[in-house]
Amino acid sequence: MTEHPKILFVNVSDASGGAARAAYRIHKAVNKAGGNSRMLVKQKMLDDDSVISIEDFDKKYFFTDAYRFVEKKLKNQLQHRRWNRYPDREDVFLSDLRSTSLHGAFQKIDFDILHLHWINLRFLNLRELKKINRPVVWTLHDCWPFTGICHYFYECPRYISQCGNCPFLHSGKENDLSRKIWQKKKQFYQNVDLHIVSPSCWLAEAAGASSLLGDFLITVIPNPINIQLFSPGDREQACQLLKLNPEKKYITCGAMNALRDNRKGFKEFISAMQYFEKNFEEPEIELIIFGVSNELEKMDIKMPVHSYSVLCDEMLVAAYRAASVMAVPSLSENLSNVIMESLSCGTPVVAFNTGGNADLIDHQNNGYLAKPFSTEDLAFGIHWCIQNNRDNNLSVYARKKVANNFSEEKVAQQYLNLYQSITLKKP
Repeated sequence: MTEHPKILFVNVSDASGGAARAAYRIHKAVNKAGGNSRMLVKQKMLDDDSVISIEDFDKKYFFTDAYRFVEKKLKNQLQHRRWNRYPDREDVFLSDLRSTSLHGAFQKIDFDILHLHWINLRFLNLRELKKINRPVVWTLHDCWPFTGICHYFYECPRYISQCGNCPFLHSGKENDLSRKIWQKKKQFYQNVDLHIVSPSCWLAEAAGASSLLGDFLITVIPNPINIQLFSPGDREQACQLLKLNPEKKYITCGAMNALRDNRKGFKEFISAMQYFEKNFEEPEIELIIFGVSNELEKMDIKMPVHSYSVLCDEMLVAAYRAASVMAVPSLSENLSNVIMESLSCGTPVVAFNTGGNADLIDHQNNGYLAKPFSTEDLAFGIHWCIQNNRDNNLSVYARKKVANNFSEEKVAQQYLNLYQSITLKKP
């Protein structure tokens, strides 16, 4: 029987955010398949003994409430001073390298391979990668590992060279913060046994073209999903659970922080719905919105809206099953959990043809890939899916696509093969 290497997953949380959910799913899938992994997090939210909070290992990090308060205040002052040099910067998510040391935890935990996921919000210091003297696998959940400071580069090609003159900072200088952090990352990655995993073909291609990660081996392994949990089911029961009328048709849209994060495309979704109302006659259509609840009165949409803030898995599955179509209007996306979950429940998805969406949506087979970033085509795609799924052909294909390619068993085996290949290459 093959003895699997001990894997230490590192992610800022085990449940908060899409990257956390994906990382935790990979961790659980690997263990379920016979692997040996634990997960180290800054913010532990789940009751799972295989997930370790940094609080358990580094007392300096969580010494006292007073220590935490002073440390956070000082770091915030330094952070604000650094970013305030760029008063015209764009309102997009940017991260520098300031973080807290995990060296103490790494010394106390027994592991053979360090498996990084989303490590921002001051969690992991990249300069420590050289100190651990063990192979590192890094699953990319956005673009930050191969850019200077941005998590999504949108149309900017400067990550291909060495960043600088960042369009998000509006610095007008080559040697700006993005260039300086790019230089530090380049230094930190040198002589590290680093293996890159991308969940989507799009992100793998971008990472391969980058000046930071282009020389490393990049493997495409998708994120997994529990196809038993996210599965087709009785629509009337789903509607009953959500207190919805099963006689109606529902367009569902959801994204955490959608009103604060322009990348989620919620403004584009509202515009598409306004176009939909003016141009398509669907009198029995209503909206299900989850993940957002504030300011929905500003949507200026006539059709009834049913809003839910945070949904547990049972309610989330019900929202997918109740929907006639799922809209995911993100402007940039890696491998969307929401798209995968919806398809797994047999609900077709409409999204812009951007990022990794084409890895999941086969145009007009299990959904619709709208022209980026045409709100009119997004609206047309929603209408097209409603009109063309009357015999459930889109739903059947949607479920088959996920079950055949993204099940926990299939994805876990790909990771186990990767871990094994890494350990066999060790001297």
